[in-house]
Amino acid sequence: MASISSLHKRSRSDPPPITVEDTTSSKEPLPTRLAEHARTFDTGNAHRPQMPDRGDSVRGESYLRERRTSTWKKRGRSPGIEWHEKWTKESWKQGRVLLIDYVSRGHTNEGRRKIVAQEFMDIDGLRKFYKNEDLSQQAALRVIHVQNAPWATRFLLRKFNIDASNDLVGTTFGRWAKFSQPKTRNKKPILSGKTFRTQRDPWRGISRAAFGLDYLRHYEKDKIVRNNSGLKMMELNHYDHFDNPTYGFDVYAQRLSVYVQLSDGEPGLPDDPDIRNPYSEEQRNEYQRFKKQYKSRDANGNEEYIPKLKTLDNGSTIILFENSQSGSVEDTLIGARQEIEQRWRRLTFYLPKSEMENDDLLATECMDFILRDVFKALAYTWEKYLGICETHVGILEDKIYENPADESRAPELWTNSSSWLKVERVMYMHLDIVKEMRIHLKEVSESDPRPDEPWLASTVEELDKLITQFEEGVIKPTSNLSDLMYKSVGIRDARHSLQLGLSMWRLSWITFIFLPLTFVCGFFGMNVDTFQGNPSIKWWFVATVPLFAVVIVGWFMVKHTLTSQRQDPLRRGVFESLFHDLSLKHPGLWTRRGPREKIIPIGWWSGVKWRLVTTWFAPERTIGAKGYDPADEELGKINRIKRYLLKRWLGTIAVMPQTTTAADDFDLEDATGFHQDLGAVGELLSLATPIALADGDPTAASRMQKRLPFDRLRSLSPTRSDGGRASSGGRTSDGGSGVMVEEKEERSGDEGRASSREACNL
Repeated sequence: MASISSLHKRSRSDPPPITVEDTTSSKEPLPTRLAEHARTFDTGNAHRPQMPDRGDSVRGESYLRERRTSTWKKRGRSPGIEWHEKWTKESWKQGRVLLIDYVSRGHTNEGRRKIVAQEFMDIDGLRKFYKNEDLSQQAALRVIHVQNAPWATRFLLRKFNIDASNDLVGTTFGRWAKFSQPKTRNKKPILSGKTFRTQRDPWRGISRAAFGLDYLRHYEKDKIVRNNSGLKMMELNHYDHFDNPTYGFDVYAQRLSVYVQLSDGEPGLPDDPDIRNPYSEEQRNEYQRFKKQYKSRDANGNEEYIPKLKTLDNGSTIILFENSQSGSVEDTLIGARQEIEQRWRRLTFYLPKSEMENDDLLATECMDFILRDVFKALAYTWEKYLGICETHVGILEDKIYENPADESRAPELWTNSSSWLKVERVMYMHLDIVKEMRIHLKEVSESDPRPDEPWLASTVEELDKLITQFEEGVIKPTSNLSDLMYKSVGIRDARHSLQLGLSMWRLSWITFIFLPLTFVCGFFGMNVDTFQGNPSIKWWFVATVPLFAVVIVGWFMVKHTLTSQRQDPLRRGVFESLFHDLSLKHPGLWTRRGPREKIIPIGWWSGVKWRLVTTWFAPERTIGAKGYDPADEELGKINRIKRYLLKRWLGTIAVMPQTTTAADDFDLEDATGFHQDLGAVGELLSLATPIALADGDPTAASRMQKRLPFDRLRSLSPTRSDGGRASSGGRTSDGGSGVMVEEKEERSGDEGRASSREACNL
């Protein structure tokens, strides 16, 4: 194979002419059939008729000219090849074998490459083909596609010595290929796949590898009428003609087995006296003598089969073993007479001229194309299956989103999740098979088919893309549906728990109400000397009513005290929203931080209401409360009553008129408390703020005088020994420097009274 690598340089010139022979098995002699139906195409000059070497009749000439003309009108430079035998309902009931030979240069005319394609429907036609040595040994590469034909499987396993018991010349692939269907367990298919290591048979001059895999194929519902329930993987929903969801597809498991054999030497050349040649005629005769003497038999009690070397097919070959659950040759991975088989019948048409001049290079090049087509067909089947799975998940999403808490969808959801995990495992198995086959094929051919591309180029990327599509479009949405259902069920159960807790709360109230009454009844029912005179029934009421009242008042006080000591974010948010609304409706009485200070109600009833309002909704009890427990209850009925009275009373409270200044909205407690964090800077800030406000509004400075920390001010301001006077003519009370704020007299038009002077000494 070292000589092959030297011929890898591709040429972009036009390919040489191609000769395609389409033959079928028949009762007539095979050479006659081939001569009658041979069709030749010249890709260099499409308008020059090319006649077969045989068959010089006028009828044959006119037939070939008509066929060539009609074909090139439709397909241009690509030869349009039709199948000779018509397909009917009775065709291929016992299976089908397609055999395509890429004829070697030794069996073709100079400058020509022929492709011979034949279809067999029974074992006799296949045997007749191999008996003709001119035909059976003409291929540089042979492709055999076996569909639903166990008779052909047994014949080919022996023809290629695949299932030989001798490990030196046999392979375990034969045991895999004999099982046309996947194994089952508990009436469910067990999908598997594996590759078979590279092996070389020196006596036959071949190197070979193989792989087998199980894949999923979807069928329309009720299409498979025979009992194949053991291989049914799942059922998928789809939309009918009226766009309604319905049961649409059955998914079955099918098996594909591929055997790859490459010729790399002359058969029968190695001869080592220490190793017995299993194909030697002399050793075979010696074995026959010993067999008669000892009656050698295999483990099953049958006589061991020892093939002759000349009866085996030692050429480069690819064999595909396929079986469909429907029994139709159209439902295999590579359908009969479909696009891929059509491509194989004109495959050399796409190859450059340099690769067609050497048989070994032609074999490896076509072998790579065919194996890539096999995995492309597998990827295409996966793609169609994933599309149906996404539709199935979409239908399930619609059902669950209508009522997420409906637990009746849970079994279907769990079944789908289990099925998707199995499918994902199979897809990763196929990806591993492709990666392993790259290594095995390189070992078989001792090189890559082209220097710029490895074996099965881009196949790994295609399967990776499909796996990602399956995870994103099927697995993740199903997982999201599971999370949604569990969360919805949790919310529903929590709601039921709340309802149950409310019922228990009502029952506790009933017990609480009747507990004092029961106690009094038990007390008056005691047999003691106090009740010997049978006191009047009025004493029962006299004892019951005060006791009941004491219990109710005690419960209310305890609960109100505990509730007032606890706050949570919800309560704080409610109060903040309430204070904001009140500050907009009653800006003279309320701010966003609570009731305004220095409000003087007019009348005793307004004073009572204002006193209650400011007590209930003091900032330190509502939005200014520090420390809260998120587990506290929501606002209770008492608080709702208070809020109702607050909104009702604020519009009816009469108060003395006030002058609204910036100092009223300024939270002095925050300003004076800010020094605790900033130290001396905070002290100066808290003192400078009212001084700055004094020039703009002396009244505000007067009201703030009572709220300033004079002790702290005296400790910070320096004393003056001379007791100097202020610039305004006044003196501070402590002899230090200060600011004198003097309020001018104002007269009203009606009363003519002057307001008193008010000074704030700082």
